[in-house]
Amino acid sequence: MNKLQKNLYKLLLEIDNICNEYDIDYFLAYGNSLGAIRHNRFLPWDDDIDILITRENWDKLKKVIEIDGVLPENRSFVHNDNTLYYGNLLARYVDDNTTNIHISQALAAKTCGQQIEFFILDPMPTGEEEKKEYIDLFRVYADLISPYFIVSQNLPLDEWKKHYGHYKHYCDRIDKEGEEKILNELENKLLHFSEDECDEYHVRWGLFTHIFKKEYFDDIRYETFEDRQFSVAKGAEFIFRYFYGDDWMYVPEISKQKTHFALRNLDVPFHEYTDSYLNRINQDEVFKKFKKNKRNNMDLYYKRKRLDEITAQIRVNVESKYVCNYLNGKEEYLDSLLKDRKYEDILKEFSAFNSLQMNDDVKKYDIYVPISDKNLSILLSCLIEQGKYYDADKFLRIRKAQDDPLNDELNEISDIIDFCRQLSVARYDKRDVQLVQSLINEYDSIYPKLLDIYRAKLWIKDLNAESSENYRDIDNLCDEILELYSFDGETMAYQAKAKSECGLKEEGNTLYEKAMYYTRNGFIWQKIEDESGFSRIEIERDIVGS
Repeated sequence: MNKLQKNLYKLLLEIDNICNEYDIDYFLAYGNSLGAIRHNRFLPWDDDIDILITRENWDKLKKVIEIDGVLPENRSFVHNDNTLYYGNLLARYVDDNTTNIHISQALAAKTCGQQIEFFILDPMPTGEEEKKEYIDLFRVYADLISPYFIVSQNLPLDEWKKHYGHYKHYCDRIDKEGEEKILNELENKLLHFSEDECDEYHVRWGLFTHIFKKEYFDDIRYETFEDRQFSVAKGAEFIFRYFYGDDWMYVPEISKQKTHFALRNLDVPFHEYTDSYLNRINQDEVFKKFKKNKRNNMDLYYKRKRLDEITAQIRVNVESKYVCNYLNGKEEYLDSLLKDRKYEDILKEFSAFNSLQMNDDVKKYDIYVPISDKNLSILLSCLIEQGKYYDADKFLRIRKAQDDPLNDELNEISDIIDFCRQLSVARYDKRDVQLVQSLINEYDSIYPKLLDIYRAKLWIKDLNAESSENYRDIDNLCDEILELYSFDGETMAYQAKAKSECGLKEEGNTLYEKAMYYTRNGFIWQKIEDESGFSRIEIERDIVGS
């Protein structure tokens, strides 16, 4: 742990002790639960702690802290009901002796230290129409609560129009009937559903609405996080897939590791910063201006986003001419590269297409860069053959959003992606050996030499290995795989163990060290560390820390 994480961990221990003493259930959430399950520790770049808690347990925690008075010294417990100018649906447990100031919390100036964030799991109705109405209403409620930013800014433009209409309706009612009355009305509509009658929870996280199955939280399981066991949701892996995508088991490249922007100082109480500007402003007047500005921004938002969409479309119209001209007529050449497994060469040929198609705005508005379906099939096959079906799916989803139907080749690729996802869910989310084996038995002859199937075979063989003969079998299978996929670090890691178990320790260690640089699969990194002591996650931590 770095200094920041050590301080956060201290806060987590305090919350854990309170919850254990008063029989309050909670779950490590998001990046912290991912760190616990994948690495048994903080992710190297992690700079916060998130907790999921049901509304029922949240009410118990509020009572314990606010009525029974168990709040430790130099700590604050902040939520929208007890803090003026806060304007946030998240609640926070704050270390007042540190500084961690986010722009949206600067005016309230109560959650400006290191903190733990609570995300409340609210029961929601079960009928489809009722559920849709609930989500629409919660979006309005969230935007009314927060004057500091547009909460629902990631909605598609067609949904945004409807949301803005609802928002404006309630703003008009606030002007006539008063804010307190309208917010109370919305809370009564949204927060009264019974735990016993719901089968899903609604969570408002940042700019997104998340819907999780209640069954994910039916049971508590415990995972090691640093030097202690903490509770995580029974269905944490399904939440990861929902939240992070199909590649949740992979550690992102350092350039893509997301941290939070804040003014931080772990050695100075935040009030030494906040007092310097609070004494110079009228908080009430500034808060009113934030609210007015929020309404103006909501009014302009559609026009701005529509302009962004038009700009992205113009960019594609202009740049795709170069991209398509470059790729057109190369189908036969690219196909030959694919047959020869020259994946790096293929990716270089598609680099301009990839850069344009995966541009944030182009991707957001499902604008397709119109290369030929044959060229697209070659790129997707290249990614799938490298075990990256989840990347292939990102391109195919945009192609599917177009009016033209898929040809037979793309439909077959879509089937392969669906199978790879089934296999991944069975292996990583369910950890179901029998299901993985049944999928292998069913599809091995249909998709011969598919890397995902090879990896699944190794996973099962490794779990069941008990003798030198078993490990020699694994070693031989690894030779077969690496003959086809010489770059696969996952296979190298299994072969490293097989060689070590067969007495070839030095050769095994060499392979372990090589393997951890040829994969970013976090579970494989942990496997290598457990078996050899080589820790790629700690190397990453040193790099991030520097």
